[in-house]
Amino acid sequence: MIATTRRAALLSAFATGALAATPRLAFARQTGKAGAAIDQFAQEVMAAFPDEPGLGICVVEDGQITLAKGYGVRRLGGADKVTDSTLFGVASNTKAFTAAALAMLVEEGKVAWDAPVTQYLPNFEMSDPIVTKLMTVRDLLCHRSGLTLGAGDLMIWPNPTHSRADIVAGLKHLPIGGQFRGGYAYDNVLYVAAGEVIAAVTGAPWEVFIQTRILDPLKMTDSVPLPSLIGSRPRAEPHARMGPPVRGLGPQTVLPFDGSFDSAGAAGGLNTTPRDIGKWMQVQLGLGAAPGGVRLWTEASGREMWKPQTITAWSDGPTADNPVRASLQAYALGWFVNDHRGEKIVWHTGGLAGFISYTGLLPGRKSGIMVMTNAEENTVFRSLRYGGPDRLQGRSDFDWIASSKKVQAEADAKTVKDAAEAMTPKGGGAPPTLPLAAYAGTYRDPWYGTVTVSVAGKGKKARLKIAFDKTPALRGALETFDGDTFKTRFVDRSQEDAFVVFSVKDGAVTGATLRAVSPLADFSYDYQDLKLTKI
Repeated sequence: MIATTRRAALLSAFATGALAATPRLAFARQTGKAGAAIDQFAQEVMAAFPDEPGLGICVVEDGQITLAKGYGVRRLGGADKVTDSTLFGVASNTKAFTAAALAMLVEEGKVAWDAPVTQYLPNFEMSDPIVTKLMTVRDLLCHRSGLTLGAGDLMIWPNPTHSRADIVAGLKHLPIGGQFRGGYAYDNVLYVAAGEVIAAVTGAPWEVFIQTRILDPLKMTDSVPLPSLIGSRPRAEPHARMGPPVRGLGPQTVLPFDGSFDSAGAAGGLNTTPRDIGKWMQVQLGLGAAPGGVRLWTEASGREMWKPQTITAWSDGPTADNPVRASLQAYALGWFVNDHRGEKIVWHTGGLAGFISYTGLLPGRKSGIMVMTNAEENTVFRSLRYGGPDRLQGRSDFDWIASSKKVQAEADAKTVKDAAEAMTPKGGGAPPTLPLAAYAGTYRDPWYGTVTVSVAGKGKKARLKIAFDKTPALRGALETFDGDTFKTRFVDRSQEDAFVVFSVKDGAVTGATLRAVSPLADFSYDYQDLKLTKI
């Protein structure tokens, strides 16, 4: 663990911008060069990884948009090209919009960063009453609540029917797995609560505030705060490798588009385009001021949103294999902050089914890059995530394409090994200890709701089925695997399957716990947080 004095020194450097000391005048003379270099690099990446269907990229240099372009196609095998007006889901890059909305309300005196959440949401409750009392608006945004990674995400993913009120009400049942303000664990559900704070003090839903107070003033006319609002606008289609043996391997596949992420809009609902997102990057780099005289928030608020709040990672710094490895990384308010080759970088990633995105800002240069992809291709994403900021700094001395190929090959080999191990029954594939009918029934988890297990067919043809009652996508067969452990086989094969481990006491089933089958399963499939009791 880093010594407190060193941690404080690094945080001070982040807050004051000491890591970005290069004079901006030097950058101004070169404006446009980084955009051209990134354009060329994007074409090289697309050529190196031909399974990537499409990309959208925007570059801002010294406050000016110098590249807003689409690459590839909206759907693999299709003819529709990605253009600068193609919509992509940018998922958690939305979080910075939610933080900005709150900053604007703080300036108006309607919200205070360090006021208790219960002041605005009287029914807000965490599972620990002390945490409930101490949780502030600031705490909602910086992943230090004590919740475990992705806790409660099955209330927002994949396409459940939980309302925003349901999600906030479910918080009181999520266990505190860490120390409040004592560590970092990324969450989404508290951003939903942050959106409800905005709604409570303005009298309008989160998406109305984002539309009227951010998108409209910036003339982001392509963008929508929720996927359900896309309508007939041109959008990219999501893609992923669906196996075998697990998601992340195998051939590229077009996924069904999930246009119903509305309940979790404040955590990840924004859909935007290469030509629109540059306006957002400009106002961020301008600390609230956009070209044309529009100011959305004060410079002080801009700096507040970039001020590190929670240490997320630390290391010994760059290596030969990873020259941009940060010595210290922190989470601010809707943004990560760390060093990139000696300069402060403010960034965030986003991931939804079939989409990955990245925003990286170099405040000392008033420059940044946004990358939007319509496939879960880590090689493409990693190459541009690091190679893009390198080129903003005027350098291309590291082969991120080759590095990403190497890293992915190693990861794929490990995944194949881990998947084979996960799919090997430890008990040799023993039969269930009880008749199948004994496992049937309704099971309840206090934060998620109910899961129904039923029997289909009779006699030797009898089979179990499972339905996550508030998530239509999570329904299908429940296959025998190893004793009282069963395995789901959801009808929608784009979903991650789970092992269901039934608890048996005195010859009767009392409940069940779950875990994802795939070692690559996204953390938002937080099956492990379910504690099902048979009712």
